[in-house]
Amino acid sequence: MKIKRPTAYYAYLCLFLSSASFANCDFDTDDADAPDFMDKIIACEEQQKARKPKAVKSGGATKSDSAVKLYGDGTLNPESGISERPIVAAGSMNHSASKLFAARQAYSLRPDAKFEESVTIATQKLYLEMAHHCAKGWAIESQWSEPNPEREGDYFLHYGFRCAALF
Repeated sequence: MKIKRPTAYYAYLCLFLSSASFANCDFDTDDADAPDFMDKIIACEEQQKARKPKAVKSGGATKSDSAVKLYGDGTLNPESGISERPIVAAGSMNHSASKLFAARQAYSLRPDAKFEESVTIATQKLYLEMAHHCAKGWAIESQWSEPNPEREGDYFLHYGFRCAALF
């Protein structure tokens, strides 16, 4: 005799196994059979949200949510109206506690691309840049890719990262 499991069971299991937001919650496959499985997932999501640091507000404006761009024209300074990019000495190790940065590197997925244009090298360069600006550690808050409009098959890999807070 074959026991059929409901389709929803498999959907919840796939959702559970594929979601990175549950990485710190202690679930196993037997939990999916429990009647309170969805309640555990919701509690886990709330726990994850509670762990995220709150932005520090000053004068009604959120300081920590505006990323400093380390590429292109940089970040527009609202006071002066000038785009700025932080300048640091080559090879120096700096740290701006709790500061949010956005960095990018070009890479290619074209079949004729050189190894130097690979996503592996782009990732390495981004990690070097993160270490350069956050010498005492960092957290990657976002990662995304955008196509390079100048050449088909080329992309920009972006990292949004925040320097570790110092206690």
